[in-house]
Amino acid sequence: MNYLWLFAVAGGAALLGIALAFGMIKQDGRRSVAAIAGAFVVAIGALGLGIYVQKAPTAPLRASDREGSQNHLPAAATTEKDLPGK
Repeated sequence: MNYLWLFAVAGGAALLGIALAFGMIKQDGRRSVAAIAGAFVVAIGALGLGIYVQKAPTAPLRASDREGSQNHLPAAATTEKDLPGK
């Protein structure tokens, strides 16, 4: 599922880049070659960074259960008896 978001974001950026490159080439082809090459380098670097971040390990997630055992952990949610003046 994470690759779907990566594809959607990178695909949108790629379409925008293609449209901008097309406009730049139409106006001044020679000068825009360096800019387009730089944009490709940045895009490839961003794609590599995105894949690296997606594959990086994350903290474990402790899901709640029917007994509400997550409320007995040291960092449990505040209850009525924990409020000041009670």
